[in-house]
Amino acid sequence: MFNFFKSKKEPERQLNHASELKKGDMFSVIDSFAYPSWLKGETLRVTDIQTYQYQHSSDTEFVLETNSGQVVFLQIEQDDGEQFANFSIKIQRDEVEQIFGLDDFARIFDEESLTNIQVQNTPERFMQFLAKSYQQSESPYVCYFHNKDFRGQSLPRYEQEGGEPCEMICLASPDEGHGLNIEIWEGGETEVSLTLTRPITDIVDLFPGDAK
Repeated sequence: MFNFFKSKKEPERQLNHASELKKGDMFSVIDSFAYPSWLKGETLRVTDIQTYQYQHSSDTEFVLETNSGQVVFLQIEQDDGEQFANFSIKIQRDEVEQIFGLDDFARIFDEESLTNIQVQNTPERFMQFLAKSYQQSESPYVCYFHNKDFRGQSLPRYEQEGGEPCEMICLASPDEGHGLNIEIWEGGETEVSLTLTRPITDIVDLFPGDAK
């Protein structure tokens, strides 16, 4: 009869798909040579969730960290009924110079037509994240960055206060398996990212954290 007075234990949160990840959750990447040694077979932890808002859509971006402290970003892409995991890493100015050459890279900003750029050097540490060439897929466009998870919530109206404006330039390899993304922020600060596109099934063993 005393069981009636026992507090009910909350059911454990189930995590069935990478799109459901919350801050504090973890998952593993398959052990494949498609990934660099620091990422293949690694367990990643979600340290933050942020949002890129476009005129008619938005992307949720998961900020991830490996056991060794390497930071990598994840966006889940829908394309013709299929889902892909876009893993991205940021590279510095000296790495841009080493990979592309600064003169060639500058053409992306200077030329009026969409630019094609060749990779001049492939450092071993970036091998899996680099294609041989990239083609600019569309003209530069403006998006708004929110350091917040807006899933299940209404985004602010486009171009209203609440987000940090950013000009985006996107290039992709011929097979669309790799991307080169450039973000230009107010004040001229520029961030360059390399993206590796993989099947969503490469994400395995989802571990829910303490998020409600």
